[in-house]
Amino acid sequence: MRLSDRSPLTLAAYALAAALALLELAVLWQALHPHVPAHYRAYYIDRTTTCLPQPVSGDYVLGAELNFRSGGDNTRENRPCGWDGPAGDGMHSIGETSRLRLAAGGGQNLTLMLELTGVTLPGPERQRVIVSANDTHLDEISVIPGETDRFSFDIPAALVGETGFVDIALDYPDAISPGKRVANTYWRSVKLTAASLSPAAPG
Repeated sequence: MRLSDRSPLTLAAYALAAALALLELAVLWQALHPHVPAHYRAYYIDRTTTCLPQPVSGDYVLGAELNFRSGGDNTRENRPCGWDGPAGDGMHSIGETSRLRLAAGGGQNLTLMLELTGVTLPGPERQRVIVSANDTHLDEISVIPGETDRFSFDIPAALVGETGFVDIALDYPDAISPGKRVANTYWRSVKLTAASLSPAAPG
């Protein structure tokens, strides 16, 4: 039977089947080639990060020292991702990256201070922490398990630019799994007890 000899109802069924097939192909294409933000892709698709930043205001008074222990400052709007707590001994890092966001204004050199303690889980003798600001490498430091140290980092005015914010990333190459079969999004490395962003000393 020729196509032209078929009933209108049969032709409509063929057209509907073809439309559904095209729709399924379009959905499959989107699944294989999703258009999503870079952070979403890195966390959910490529699995290249354990830290999916959430929207935070970054509100901060330049020069103030933030206390990340329980009962300390409310730092929720400064922690996009990668932290668990706070607890009495500080804000525990989770995963292989943690982030902080601090309003900085602009037009001046700054000094970032971080007070960190290494976790005491079985693992390496030191925890390496790679510190970046606004996607620019600042330094790599070592934190000893059970010991608390303060570290300072120079942030030039040009690095802040027009955004008025300093987005800090802490990467942990030696992060430790707290138990068998624990996903790397829950690995541990350091505890953050204090942080500040201040105008750099003259000279």
